[in-house]
Amino acid sequence: MRLNLFFIPFLLFGFAVESIAQLDIPSPPPGFELDQTRSDPGRPGRKFGKPYQGPIFDTHAHLDPPRMKKGSQVEEETAGDVVKSIRKAGVDRIIIMPVPNEGQMGGSLDGAKYRKKLLKKGRGIVYLFCGSQYITNWLHDAYHNGYQSSDLDRVLARLSEDLGDSECRGIGEIGLYHFNKTGMQNVIAYLPNFEPFLEIVGRIAEKGAWLDLHAEPVDPSGKSYEKKVFGGLALLYNRYPNLKLILAHTAMTNTTNVRRILKTYPNVMMNFKPIRNHEKWRNLESITDSKGRFYQDWALLFEEMPERFMVGTDEKFGRISQGDLGPKGKKVSKYSKQIRRMRDLLGFIDPKAAEFIAYKNADRIFTIKGYACPSLSFKSTFPLSN
Repeated sequence: MRLNLFFIPFLLFGFAVESIAQLDIPSPPPGFELDQTRSDPGRPGRKFGKPYQGPIFDTHAHLDPPRMKKGSQVEEETAGDVVKSIRKAGVDRIIIMPVPNEGQMGGSLDGAKYRKKLLKKGRGIVYLFCGSQYITNWLHDAYHNGYQSSDLDRVLARLSEDLGDSECRGIGEIGLYHFNKTGMQNVIAYLPNFEPFLEIVGRIAEKGAWLDLHAEPVDPSGKSYEKKVFGGLALLYNRYPNLKLILAHTAMTNTTNVRRILKTYPNVMMNFKPIRNHEKWRNLESITDSKGRFYQDWALLFEEMPERFMVGTDEKFGRISQGDLGPKGKKVSKYSKQIRRMRDLLGFIDPKAAEFIAYKNADRIFTIKGYACPSLSFKSTFPLSN
C-alpha cells in the first residue's frame, strides 16, 4: 500500500493506524454516459388519476430508538403504536431500518434491540434491514481520522452476525454521501473507493444480501459529487458483479441517469418517495412537483421500467422533536397520511405498472425465492397537468 502524508506521523509514533486515503484503489469513471443537467422544477406533471387501491410493500422506513430515560415500558408501548399505525395505514408489509446517522444518536438505547421488539409485535408485516448504526458513522470517522485494523475486524464480525441472522433481510440504510439539507443533519462523506467500505460491501455481496445505499450526488450548495458517486457504482460492480443494490430515493439524480443506471446494472433496484418541499431537497432531483404530482418524465420512466422501482416512504417512526416525545400517537398517526399520498401518486401511472411498483417487486425479491420478474413496459394514456 502506498502511504500518504497523513500516515507518516502515525508510523513515527508507533500507532497501528491505517492510511485514511486508499491511493492504490483507483476509482473508475461512471459506467454510463453521465448527464449533469439539473431538471426544471416547473416542467410538466401528470394530472391526478384514481388512487391506487391495491397492496403496498413499503421497503424503506425507519424507527428511531427511544431515549434511555423513558425506559422499557415506553419501548413496548411505542412499538405497539407503530404496528397499529402500519395496520391502520393499510400497508401489507414494511421494511424498517436504521437511518444513516443513527450511530451519532447519543443517549439512546440500542436501536437494533428496539427494532427486534418491533419485529416481534409486527410478525408477518414488519421486516428488518440492519447494520447502519455501527457501519455508516464508523466509515465516515475512519476515513477522516484513520482507523485500526482491529476496529474494521470488529465491524466485519458484527456484520457477519447480522448477515447470518434470518430476521435480517438486508443491510442499510448505509450512507455514503449524506449532506446537511435541513440545517440540522450530520454530514456523512467518504470516497466509495475507501477500502473498508469496499470490504463491507464485499461481505454483503458474498452473502447475497440486499444493500440499501444512500448516496447524494450533489450537495445543497450545488457542488457535484456525481463522478465520485457513479464512478463508485462502477467500482462496486467491477469488484462484485452479483451485488444486490437498492439505491435510495431513486439515486437522487435525473431520469436520464436513472434509466442508464438501470440498463447498465441489472441487479440495481430503486425505492422512491415524493418530495413536495424542494427546499429540503436542494440540488437533488425530486420525482414530484410542489403539489405532489409525478413529473411527466418520471411517470414515463416508471411505466417503461416498472420492475425496477419500489415504494420507500422514508417514514421515521418514533422521531423525537425538540428533545421530547410528543403526545402519544402524534407521530405515528402521520403515516396514514403519508400512505394516502403514496396511493394518490401511484394513481398517476398505468395501473399494472403501479401494482408492480407498490407491491409485486418487493414481494418478489424479499419473500418469493427463485422468482425472476420479466422486463415490463406499459404505455401511458395519462394526460399532463396544466
